[in-house]
Amino acid sequence: MASAPALRGAALTTLLPLVLGGAVLLAVGAHAWPAWAAVVAVAVVSGALTLRRTAPPKRLATATRPAPDDSGAAVYAMQRPVREVPTSGLPNDVPYTLKVTTRSHLAVVVPPGPETGAEAVHIPLTGHNLVFALTAEGPSDVTLVRLKARATQHASIVAAGVSMAHRRVPDMVYSPDLLESIQRSVEAFEPLARPDFEVRLDDGPGAVRPVDEEAPSLPLTVPGGGSVTLVLAPVTESGAWVHWRLDAEIACDGRTYTPSWDLTVTATTGMATYHPGGGRTSTPVRELYPDHWDPAAPDTEPGAGGAEQRAFEVAAHVAADGAGVLRGVPRPGPDPEPPESLRHRKTGDRHLAAGRSCEAADAYRAAAQAGSGRAAFALGTLLHGQGDLAGAERWYERAAERRFTAAFNHLGMAALQRGDTDGAERWYRRAMDAGDWAGADGLGALLAGRGDTARAETLWKLAADNGQPNAAQNLAVLLNRQGRTAEAEELWTRAAAAGNAQAAVHVGFLRHEAGNLKEAERWWRESAERGNSRGVYYLGVFLSRAGRVDEAEHWWREGAARLGDPQGSTGFRAATEGGFSYTLGPAADSGEALCAYELACLLDEKGDRDGAEHWWTAAARAGHNEAVLRVAQVAMNDHDDLDGCLHWLRIAVADERTPVERLATAADALYRLAGGLYDGTRPGNPDALAACALAVDAYERLHGQDVSAYAQPYAQVLDFYSRLNREAGEVAVADAADRRLRALGVRPR
Repeated sequence: MASAPALRGAALTTLLPLVLGGAVLLAVGAHAWPAWAAVVAVAVVSGALTLRRTAPPKRLATATRPAPDDSGAAVYAMQRPVREVPTSGLPNDVPYTLKVTTRSHLAVVVPPGPETGAEAVHIPLTGHNLVFALTAEGPSDVTLVRLKARATQHASIVAAGVSMAHRRVPDMVYSPDLLESIQRSVEAFEPLARPDFEVRLDDGPGAVRPVDEEAPSLPLTVPGGGSVTLVLAPVTESGAWVHWRLDAEIACDGRTYTPSWDLTVTATTGMATYHPGGGRTSTPVRELYPDHWDPAAPDTEPGAGGAEQRAFEVAAHVAADGAGVLRGVPRPGPDPEPPESLRHRKTGDRHLAAGRSCEAADAYRAAAQAGSGRAAFALGTLLHGQGDLAGAERWYERAAERRFTAAFNHLGMAALQRGDTDGAERWYRRAMDAGDWAGADGLGALLAGRGDTARAETLWKLAADNGQPNAAQNLAVLLNRQGRTAEAEELWTRAAAAGNAQAAVHVGFLRHEAGNLKEAERWWRESAERGNSRGVYYLGVFLSRAGRVDEAEHWWREGAARLGDPQGSTGFRAATEGGFSYTLGPAADSGEALCAYELACLLDEKGDRDGAEHWWTAAARAGHNEAVLRVAQVAMNDHDDLDGCLHWLRIAVADERTPVERLATAADALYRLAGGLYDGTRPGNPDALAACALAVDAYERLHGQDVSAYAQPYAQVLDFYSRLNREAGEVAVADAADRRLRALGVRPR
């Protein structure tokens, strides 16, 4: 607002022309309105000019920080880290060259507009390099007398995003277009130089100060033909768009030059850290790029605490509304289905809904051959569920060729089932690039299997945030193993509510531990009804302990009937377009094998020995440890089948998951069996020798786990084994057994 003296002056200069002009018009008898209007206009203009001249100089707006990092709408790969700054105030005939450039690793991007002009403006972050290069072209010396800096304006930032340099290609790049630009950014990356001077723009008149005693001092003379390069670091704590000017005074051949440069800087990175409990904080540039200068920490080594130490870097497109990754990128949809293929495919859908899988397969095959990617995917899914992995992959590949997105994820799953982890990773990455978060879930499982839990956690978080409930379930398991139980429980509950059957199993446990048996049964039943084998198993256990044995048998039969190939992975289920829930692991750990074992025990209690043996054998073939020992017992006791008994016991001894106490029981039984089979009349005695050899293997494992407890029985069985081999003429084997006895401190007999 104008001051009182200014207002008085303006009033005087307005009234004076008005009075004088009016008097002249009255004197000459002028009455026409244009003449009077002209007098009034002159008076008003005179007053306005006076007010403008007497107004106080414009003050800089107070530096206000915008809401934390709301400006970063997009992230761009910085491909021009070095930008030249135009020079003002120099004639064309100066006897030297002067070049000023900025180098920054992070810049806030302001879109084109009335204030910025036709091009976007890149505002470098505090602590960046401002490189001042002066070269004396002729024989005369050139002297840089001084440098001055001052902030000229603070303005709010309305940004389109941020541009950031990349030291290396990130661990995860979701799109080919991103990869190309990031590779160019990596090629252009260079660490920032330690500055000679810092420009403190928050200290009233900007102060240009040397950073230490080794910095060059001004005035600085450049001899003829020579050059000098100075590095300045503009620093500010303001989150506003800081406009500032650098002025130089240069002397040469008796003349003085005063060039200047208009520059900008900000402390707003456009980045934020989100906290598990909610809320977020702005990320300082030094956390992202430690080589940006900080006067408060001048001796910090570049890289300390910076992004190089972060476990995982992701580069992805962000949705325009900020709701997620990848959704904001238009992707080509699947090839359209020709009319004939559409007709066949809908016929296949009707057959499948009615349970006629053979007829559905024929219709899907006809539709796929006629050009339907959706039908090829449906046929692949059908064959996959039937155990025809090779056939499923052929049709998945046909669907992938027609850009049916879910096929990429299923090809990754199929490759993983074949043990081809590299192939699985390639397909999962293609699925993610196509925007299918089931692929991110699968890649997370693959990385977790390799022990890379940090990357797996990052991927599962991204996928869970983008509506993939199985990723939330996998993440919850990981967090629970790490002791982060509260986070795990929240994720399990959310995933179960979204329909994830495996998460429902965990929620059932949570409710059971809390004493809410009704809710525990509800969640286990929901999981079982969705086809999850673990849900089936635990529901059966719950029902059996509640005395509802017939119901338990019903569910265990249903789960056991789905026991698949014992050599393969388990948990695959027919999927929707959005991906499917699966669990990879040995069949022994599957809910199906658990159901088969429990069903066998239940039938054994009922006196159905044949039924019990059938399901124990099925579970044993899947690798269920207790079932293996049971089948070995049945083979010997019920069928006098020594070869069968030794076959299953050999599996149990080789299985590292066999509990020590069960292994000790098996070892003792084998030793006694060998003694019972040995009658001393047959030199070879192969049955006794086979049982004794297996007992040696068992006791060797036990001795390795507990020397003091198993040294004596290990020595006894070794001594017996040596005697049996000598009688059989296997002297070398007997001598090897004797050497092992001596290593135990026992003298062979």
